[in-house]
Amino acid sequence: MDRYAIFVDAGYFFAAGAQAAFRQNVSRRQVVLKSSPAAMIADLCSRARQVVDNLPLLRTYWYDATPGPRLSMEQSALAMLPGVKLRIGVLNSMGRQKGVDSLIVTDIIDLARNRAIADAVLMTGDEDLRVAVQVAQSFGVRVHLLGAGDITRNVSDFLQMEADSVTSLEDRWFASHLELNSSFMPAPPNGLPEPEADDEEFIEAAELSIHEILEYVDPDQMTQLGQHFAFQNFVPPEYDRRLVAMVSTSLNGRKLSTEEIRSLRTLFVSTVKKRNSGNA
Repeated sequence: MDRYAIFVDAGYFFAAGAQAAFRQNVSRRQVVLKSSPAAMIADLCSRARQVVDNLPLLRTYWYDATPGPRLSMEQSALAMLPGVKLRIGVLNSMGRQKGVDSLIVTDIIDLARNRAIADAVLMTGDEDLRVAVQVAQSFGVRVHLLGAGDITRNVSDFLQMEADSVTSLEDRWFASHLELNSSFMPAPPNGLPEPEADDEEFIEAAELSIHEILEYVDPDQMTQLGQHFAFQNFVPPEYDRRLVAMVSTSLNGRKLSTEEIRSLRTLFVSTVKKRNSGNA
């Protein structure tokens, strides 16, 4: 069938994209989408469509990993977009993705075998995906690599040799869609004393920390948070980590109890909902 699909390795997208945009290697936690997920996906599809001579799109597959059972806000937003299929692997103790490559290989081969696509646009640099390219081509599918920045450094030579075409999104494309999360905060230091704080002190620290975090959330991100809480009952990890760390620091580094963390998350969710409804 004359359609194409896009397959994005999110680990590669953020790592190589950040290198292209900022000229430096940064932690995945410190890179976030500047534009909304919907805007980024629409722009990505527009660029991919040029590679496949304007074939109609079947869907975009987004492959990512989580350190636990919870999705990040960006992942949750991507999963809700029409025409986007989120595939999730896991992160090991070294922060490396596990299971993502096998998901990509399976999807590309299944779609090729079932004649669901004529072309595949693959954004990755991993040589381990050569087998997916080879098998898909044996079913008549053309496979195009879409790289980030300097593909001579971040895309396997052998993978490039297998592909039907190789192109790269320019640095300014990633600069327009990615930004550094300057508000990222590490966990509080260990070994500090743990003085007891009464409820009033905890609530004050929680409210101040929530206000400080939300002060730097732009309207689009606030809307995304509201949409997230309409379907999910947990705080996205990128906010949760900062929130707990900030309150702990405000309380002289004291480790928060399970009940306090639960109350903190509930207060954060209610504050976001109030702001989105215009009541705060």
